[in-house]
Amino acid sequence: MGYILQHFNAFDLWKVEQNDLSDFTKFVLRIYYEHHLNIPAPIDEVEMCIKEDDLLYPYTHFYALKTKERKIFGAINACLWDGIEELAIEREYNLNLKQLIKARGLSPPEIWHIGRFAIDRKIINQNQILRKLQGFYFKLLMTYAFAHVCTHSDNLMIAECDKKLQGILVKLGIVSEELSKGHFVLGSEALPILNTGAGLRPFVEKHKHLLNYVL
Repeated sequence: MGYILQHFNAFDLWKVEQNDLSDFTKFVLRIYYEHHLNIPAPIDEVEMCIKEDDLLYPYTHFYALKTKERKIFGAINACLWDGIEELAIEREYNLNLKQLIKARGLSPPEIWHIGRFAIDRKIINQNQILRKLQGFYFKLLMTYAFAHVCTHSDNLMIAECDKKLQGILVKLGIVSEELSKGHFVLGSEALPILNTGAGLRPFVEKHKHLLNYVL
């Protein structure tokens, strides 16, 4: 089931464990398809993503926001890349991360892939307290995910980022390198981005009061 990292008035932040992982993955896929295409997520893709998350679980931190009734309404993960297995972002954008990193003369101690970011606005809009805290959820989830990257200034973050989300990050002072041109995924333009522990640290330092230091 996982365990609660932090209690808040109307919701809790959970660390998701493996036996509860399928619900986490189903939530993310449901939100992606409902938000962008207004259709249910294809069963075969859901099953594929569940297997992928289960395989990556030993190297990944999964975080979920849940109501007091334990309904998920927010999600994100941070996956430590082993440098061997091909990441989905490499296939989708025809990238070779090892070559990109080498070409930039980088030697990162760790490479983290940030993904599975999703927010259920329907649940939020049904709760008056939750509606007032929408900006807070974003900062909370991002701080927890980015904190893993910030353990070393030379660590790298890789992510597939919605174009609108990228704009929000820039407004928050997080300026990332775009690794290729974006393309449309589920009706929304997304692009692969790269950042470093040093680049993300100002944001994490500003919001470190949100962490309870149990990562």
